[in-house]
Amino acid sequence: MASIILLIRIWIAANLAIVLRTFHRLLLGPSVPSWSWRTEWAVASARAVIGVASDHHDDPWIRTIGARFKMPLPLSLRGAVRVSTQLLGHDLADKYERIGMTKDAATILYFHGGGYVFGNPGTHREHIARLAARTGATVSAPSYRLAPEHQFPAAVDDAIDAYRALLACCSESSEVIVAGDSAGGGLAVAMVHRARAEGLPLPAGIMLFSPYVDLDHGGYTIQTNASTDYLPVQELATPNDWYASEKDRRHPEASPIRADLTGFPPMLILVGGSEMLLADSLRLAENAERDGVQCDLVIEPDMVHVWPVLVPWEPASKRALAVCAQWIPKTVNREP
Repeated sequence: MASIILLIRIWIAANLAIVLRTFHRLLLGPSVPSWSWRTEWAVASARAVIGVASDHHDDPWIRTIGARFKMPLPLSLRGAVRVSTQLLGHDLADKYERIGMTKDAATILYFHGGGYVFGNPGTHREHIARLAARTGATVSAPSYRLAPEHQFPAAVDDAIDAYRALLACCSESSEVIVAGDSAGGGLAVAMVHRARAEGLPLPAGIMLFSPYVDLDHGGYTIQTNASTDYLPVQELATPNDWYASEKDRRHPEASPIRADLTGFPPMLILVGGSEMLLADSLRLAENAERDGVQCDLVIEPDMVHVWPVLVPWEPASKRALAVCAQWIPKTVNREP
């Protein structure tokens, strides 16, 4: 019964947010001048839904949706991308292949976002399929255990298992790009840190969309960009205690902003200029430069957290995938 009530609350919150944002825009204009009506509504409803759901991490309905929901592919992608499953380590992963490719541009190991408490590869299916279609890469997207039931380092353990399995069965490390969005971006960096510590061959590159890399939530843009993003302000106002304990929170594989990146492969970081975690990416790029790692930082003005996932219709989302399509062949030393 409680889960049904929560579902109703989320539905009401999302629709009320759209109505209020409509009146606000009619009276005062867009929240950000470049935003379309559709983007305005998407950001407002996402803020409302996440705000309600973030207070109920342990709700069985929320956890079931996060573990099982699969985003349907748009009609425009169904003839372009084949989605199947593959055994990767101890679990199944989703596999995305662009139809008609005779030779993959690369293999991407992609970790989904969701704050370490929500999601599965299926919740990000449209975004990952668009990434495969635009870049020509084969994408493997594994699941990983989620908090608060499974706290750090469970997700990193699962990620490194998936990477080992990928190298054993499918790809040379020089052909692999490790990628992720938000918490999945932080997990991608943590996994490479673990691979380096274990002496595993490192991937050719790391590709990150709005990475979440600081569990202390010390970035100044959490406050300055709160009005133009959709992340839950109340959760980011204090350190993360749902994924890592206080003693683990500053471990470099929990908060990769504290990691020594020496020896890491090239990195591509894509981040929105209006998002709350902008400072995470700025500091990560500074750390890469400090440690001698080649890093391309792309800041998309006016965009929110992981905008290619939330607003794929935006020209900025198409530009982000175009950047990835150009960066991958150079990174794996193949012609585009």
